[in-house]
Amino acid sequence: MLELTLTPKPGLVDCFDSGSHPDLSFGIMETSVRLLPRYFEELGDCCLSGGGINDFRSVGLAAENRMFKACGSNTHKGYIFLSGLALLAHIMYEDTRTGIRELSAEFFASSLPHSNGSQVRMEYCTGGIIGECLNGLPSVFGTGVPALKTMPDSPHYSLACIMEQAEDSTSLHRCGQAGLETVRRDGKLLKAMLENGQDASQWLLTRNEYYKETNLTMGGCADLLALSFALIKII
Repeated sequence: MLELTLTPKPGLVDCFDSGSHPDLSFGIMETSVRLLPRYFEELGDCCLSGGGINDFRSVGLAAENRMFKACGSNTHKGYIFLSGLALLAHIMYEDTRTGIRELSAEFFASSLPHSNGSQVRMEYCTGGIIGECLNGLPSVFGTGVPALKTMPDSPHYSLACIMEQAEDSTSLHRCGQAGLETVRRDGKLLKAMLENGQDASQWLLTRNEYYKETNLTMGGCADLLALSFALIKII
């Protein structure tokens, strides 16, 4: 909810509009968020009862299906995976980041179904979210959470830092390499404005209009920011 209500966010659903997602709305995304606790409970129960990777995958797929039926779209599909991975790592390992690396290696050892993300990884030779997970989510542990702690009253700063360095496959899928470069450049500009004490509200609104015009979005950055909010108290 902290990620969803952060406003404005270029190309993303927030309290003002749906960004570059005409099929979504704040209400739909809020419904999606409200479905997450049931998933966390089911995944935690599965883990504590001795489940393995295939069992965890089944719980995640059930959560995706439940979300699609309620919302008519993927909504938080990426976050289901990332947050579930983090939850399992926190339960199963003394060090959460080590757990994320080891669970990711096991999860990605088997072939995955074709998706927009897999197409992007092949086309642009990028690690995307797989690379993030296998490296222990550096965009969260090394960027998002530290930025939230640096400027706790300005979460846009954390978003900016994530935008500047993350390999967002949704940006690549929508607008190619130029789209990803735009997101990274905007992250750098936003970061500099906030570090200089500037009010970036109007700039963010203007960039949102540009993102809508060009169909650019950054759903991966949104998921990484949401997970940074979720993990800040344990890192």
